[in-house]
Amino acid sequence: MNILTFFNENFWLVATLISVLTMPITSLINSKFELKTIWKQVIAWGISILLTVGAYFGGIATFNDPVWLSIPLTGIVCGLSANGIYDIPTIKKFITDYFSLIPTKK
Repeated sequence: MNILTFFNENFWLVATLISVLTMPITSLINSKFELKTIWKQVIAWGISILLTVGAYFGGIATFNDPVWLSIPLTGIVCGLSANGIYDIPTIKKFITDYFSLIPTKK
């Protein structure tokens, strides 16, 4: 199964819009409740999934079949890109290690 079949041609437009909307909504919620640790990221992921569901039922976004899987995948991708993918320790270590291998100009 190819995961790219879940995303259609309007994925990039919808994903960008949802990611941009996720950041201020998440910041507002996090500032109201003064959340710490991973809960800040969980809120961002949940908000992005809710925005994706809203975009689908609002007619803004269309998804390929199976829709029930495409919507949460898009929401998770948007949530990770909007808030928190770099804060996951494994990913942060990978990015740091990758950029440390690039030779620097002297």
